[in-house]
Amino acid sequence: MKELFYTPARTISGSRVMIRGEEAHHIFKVKRHRHGDKVLVTDGEGSEYKVLITSASDSLVEGQIISTLRKPKEPLLEVTLAFGIIKAPRIEVLFEKCTEMGVSAFQPLVTSRTVPEWEEEKKVPRFERIIVSAMKQSLRSVAPKILPLLDLRDFLTIIPNYDHALVAWEEARHQLRERLTKRRVRRLLLVIGPEGGFALDEVDALLKAGAKPFSLGLRRLRSETAALAALANVYSLYDA
Repeated sequence: MKELFYTPARTISGSRVMIRGEEAHHIFKVKRHRHGDKVLVTDGEGSEYKVLITSASDSLVEGQIISTLRKPKEPLLEVTLAFGIIKAPRIEVLFEKCTEMGVSAFQPLVTSRTVPEWEEEKKVPRFERIIVSAMKQSLRSVAPKILPLLDLRDFLTIIPNYDHALVAWEEARHQLRERLTKRRVRRLLLVIGPEGGFALDEVDALLKAGAKPFSLGLRRLRSETAALAALANVYSLYDA
């Protein structure tokens, strides 16, 4: 089975690669790769490298780049998932599974019904590790970024930056597939509410800012489930 390992771009200098920490441990102890083995490595920024291991230990794996692979595996459609922050462990599921689906970026939001605190310095590094793990699992070469937390007022100002903006709302009359256009768009903003959904005044503000409401059917879905259902619809239409 194909394996993909990760090291930040800053650890790659010319043709030399230095993999440290947990990833070195994973390569050496778990996968038992040694000097002379060839492995596939991504920098999380779109490049993949075939690397010849020149030395290996539990804390450091060094290698030489044999070839650079730039086979795009990313969807042509860039989807930013904006979501009202939700409690763990469901937020971790959201980051993991939406990364596997192909999301380009995550935009966390504070709304009137968000309960948990964001705690950026404490939680974001863990979320980023989850994203990297999901990137490798799904053989992606780009790790989605977690954008800075926004409140709804500031978020409204960036909606026009996208080609198309869609917001999940249980009272919407149109199904998601009715809102998706066959016209090729480059940047899509998908907006999912927190536990309890958006307040009516928030929905009104989102619509006035240009977002189009959509429904995911008769069932009431948790935020992370709604995100996955919406992404499955989007990517199936655009054949990403």
